[in-house]
Amino acid sequence: MTKKILIYTTFSLIFASQISAQTIVKTLDECIDIAMQNNLTMQSGKIAIERAKALQGTAFNIDKTQLLLSQDPTSGGNPDNGFSVSQSFDFPTVYASRRGLLKAETNLERGNLEITRNELVRQISRIYHQLLYAKEKTMILQEQDSIYQKFVFLATAKFRAGETNRLAQMNAERLYNENKIALQQAEKDAQSAQFALQRWLNTDDLISPAENALTVLENPLLAGEFNPNQNPVNQIFESKKTIGEKSLSLAKQEFLPSFNFSLRKQFLIDAFNPYNIQRERFAGGNFMGFEVGIGIPLFFGEQRAKTRAAKREVEMLKIRQEDALLSLDSEYRIALNEYAKARNAVEYYQTQGNGQAKEISRMSQLSYEKGEIGYIEYIQNLKTAAELHLQYADAINSYNQSVITINFLQVNK
Repeated sequence: MTKKILIYTTFSLIFASQISAQTIVKTLDECIDIAMQNNLTMQSGKIAIERAKALQGTAFNIDKTQLLLSQDPTSGGNPDNGFSVSQSFDFPTVYASRRGLLKAETNLERGNLEITRNELVRQISRIYHQLLYAKEKTMILQEQDSIYQKFVFLATAKFRAGETNRLAQMNAERLYNENKIALQQAEKDAQSAQFALQRWLNTDDLISPAENALTVLENPLLAGEFNPNQNPVNQIFESKKTIGEKSLSLAKQEFLPSFNFSLRKQFLIDAFNPYNIQRERFAGGNFMGFEVGIGIPLFFGEQRAKTRAAKREVEMLKIRQEDALLSLDSEYRIALNEYAKARNAVEYYQTQGNGQAKEISRMSQLSYEKGEIGYIEYIQNLKTAAELHLQYADAINSYNQSVITINFLQVNK
């Protein structure tokens, strides 16, 4: 175990030296916390909520107040020479409907942020364990690389001494080169996972997992029948349906009348009298007047079209919601199937395969030292043991990824 940790640490140091950016060690929970603060999509989602809240103040959008100063020298002292204030209003229920719509849009932004948060946890968990898997695979291939180097050295020496043929030497070189390619690919996979994690966390630092080896995640919480209604995706559609219903209600409000009110007061300007018309204020005071009106929509074409469109929008959202819930349920069933397969594989390697790999390595080493087997058989046995270790790592990675998917669908943190 100490040797395994030493090799893993050595790889981390070598990998860090190849990258100019600083490498920091973080746990998965720490990575998630960093992403919640730094991720640009999360930041944008929080701003979107604040923006939606600010727009709620536009619900009571009343038309501009009109101030009118008039002076007609040909009209004598009638109210046309005066000052007036007028204001128009929508029907009172329009403002309430508009506010309800804006609140629903705010709730939608909150739902979008929850979707982003859930997806962020999924992606970071997936990449974090993918990075652990790539490093574990690299470590196994590095151990195998040392074995194949010795294999090539022995095969070459025996070929030069005439103890074996060229075919054995070529086979040794082939195994060494194939392993070298696999090792390079594993190292590139680790780098790619590092860069992806860096992108999701929006940091210049490269993240190195705190674990020293590939770990098996805990079993997901499989709480009976899966309920897709609890997934944030469903909440998004509920919010959209609410918006559609509020929009429909607001469209119907346009059939209601509007109101306007005007107040006038006589306002004579003595200095402005180009026609020298006799104008005097009455002894009882200036003329006062008012006007109250109602705007009645006589042409309903536009309102009817908006209402029909709003109804179709609600119907469309219900269909899309049903389709999304079916997709979630299907994805969950597939994830459960993948989880069952991966769990069986992990249990096999934990109970048998992993132990067999260690025993093969031990017995091969002992038999080779006693001269009971040749170096070719010895190398082949070590290759078999290494392949078992790689298959175990593959099984753990598949299992972990299936657990992450199930937790994502069930919204388990």
